Amino acid sequence: MKHLLLAFLLAPSMLFAAEQTITLKVAGNCGSCKKRIVKAAEAVPSVDDAAWDKKTKVFTATYDDAKTTPDAIKKAILAAGYDVEGATADQTAYSKLPDCCKYKDRTHE
Repeated sequence: MKHLLLAFLLAPSMLFAAEQTITLKVAGNCGSCKKRIVKAAEAVPSVDDAAWDKKTKVFTATYDDAKTTPDAIKKAILAAGYDVEGATADQTAYSKLPDCCKYKDRTHE
């Protein structure tokens, strides 16, 4: 009986779980940035097909909304040292980025 009740309670949440896409502006400069941004995002459970475009600074990924949230993905990228639209990166992580990745220090672009 307990298993039937548990299945009944969990069924609605399983019906509404779906693959979602997140699109964000993420600061960065180069191919090394791309690798770090994608790696940080893909470390979040259920994030797939993460990509970051160097020219447009647009990050996209798909994720299972039953296993993670857009906020968790943003936090992972921020923790890797990269600004995400509306939020500033972890300064300690940013200071450890290679010089080519230090987008805040660049005056040309």
